[in-house]
Amino acid sequence: MIETAFLNYEQFGAVGDGVTDDMAAIIACHDAANESGTSVKCKDGARYYIGGGARAATIQTDVDFGTAEFIIDDRSLEDIQSSVFCVASDFEPYALAIHSLHRDQKNIGQTFSGDTYVKVSSSEKRIFIRKGLNSGSGTDAEECFFVNAAGEIQNRLNWDYAVISHAEAREMDHRPITIKGGIFTTIANQAPSFYHYHHRGVTIQRDYVTVEGLVHRVTGEGDHGAPYRGFLSVLECVGVHLINCLLTPHRTYQTPSKVPGKMVDMGTYDLNLTFAIRVHMRGIKQTIDIMDKRYWGIMGSNFCKELYLEDCIVSRFDAHQGVTDATIKGCELGHQCLNLIGCGDFLIEDTLTRGGCLIVLRPDYGSTWEGSITVRNCIWIPQSNDGAVIGCYNEGDHDFGYVCYMPHTVTVEGLRILDGAAVAGKENQLFVLGHYDKSFAPGKPFPYVPTQKLVLSGLFVESGNEIPIFKESALYPTLSVECK
Repeated sequence: MIETAFLNYEQFGAVGDGVTDDMAAIIACHDAANESGTSVKCKDGARYYIGGGARAATIQTDVDFGTAEFIIDDRSLEDIQSSVFCVASDFEPYALAIHSLHRDQKNIGQTFSGDTYVKVSSSEKRIFIRKGLNSGSGTDAEECFFVNAAGEIQNRLNWDYAVISHAEAREMDHRPITIKGGIFTTIANQAPSFYHYHHRGVTIQRDYVTVEGLVHRVTGEGDHGAPYRGFLSVLECVGVHLINCLLTPHRTYQTPSKVPGKMVDMGTYDLNLTFAIRVHMRGIKQTIDIMDKRYWGIMGSNFCKELYLEDCIVSRFDAHQGVTDATIKGCELGHQCLNLIGCGDFLIEDTLTRGGCLIVLRPDYGSTWEGSITVRNCIWIPQSNDGAVIGCYNEGDHDFGYVCYMPHTVTVEGLRILDGAAVAGKENQLFVLGHYDKSFAPGKPFPYVPTQKLVLSGLFVESGNEIPIFKESALYPTLSVECK
């Protein structure tokens, strides 16, 4: 065993010339570091080439990548699902004997050695049954949460589970680790533009990890390519912090949709969060102009809880298949802006947004947010004269697997709408609440539940135009409006 204050890749045979494939040395170094509990520190100025082999380096100790560069060549891959680095837990998941859960349950009736991450699913119920060009049959009802040693649930539960088909648990990591620096460049894949997601980057599957100052760039994108799941991918863990990282959006390609003869823009991400809890993203920025529509939105998330975005300048925030509780503060959001589906409390504060709507409740998942939304001291620069502070669309004709709600309570405080360019020479079609059903009629098979309470104060409109609360009063029959 090499005994030093830290290990580096050169001790295990890395060349660092940007040409020689150094992946074997990188893997060996981290294996030794994990076994001995030693940190890894890279040689500043080194350039490590990583080819297309199906090999991942496992990280379980602190790492300082410094100013070292990593060239990740995705042009010829053995396995598109293979990460480059995997930040792994010290603990293995195990099957959990739990047979049912209900939404207001506070304790799962078991004790544990300490805080424990839990994931459950039920094949008895299908949710997120998508509508539109990317329609699908949905997914089993599933979610994550964590419990303390006494079995007390520390998060909201989203669904009732009369029967749980699968449950697993993992003791949460007690030892936090920090990953600093590193300049990573992906040479993009040249695969056909179909939904074959590539997992080529840093996967974090460990609790209480901090990633700070990482840079990721992309080169070699042409007129086609397969999508990426995320260079930074946070999966099935709690308490991850992503701080002052610089990431790169990918080009938007088109692919055949589920409707014959129709094409659809294909989502590809540089930051992805899945079944993650309490992820704090601060100072995240991107290399491409946040208004450049040639590039897809930088971030996507699925099945997450308690997300926090602060002081970030990114093209969008997207809760794809649901988020439970989220906060955005002091940010700037670009052309794909803010897409939201889920439940709980959502707060956006001191943030500049440039979307067609300030918030879009995603119509492909029923425009549902079961809870409250607060917009406080924000600036919205609409991109057209037709939009809403809360944009939504649900015709009541599709079963998404759940009752669809607009937020029960919408609070808009101190919002500045800079609409001059959007409405110049045009009829104003901006509203506070969206026109969610253009063919509105009673008796729809899957009725949408509209907002019940609106609290409105301090609204400033640059054009001087009145911004009505809604277009059709029939869509909001029980709305209570409080103007301060």
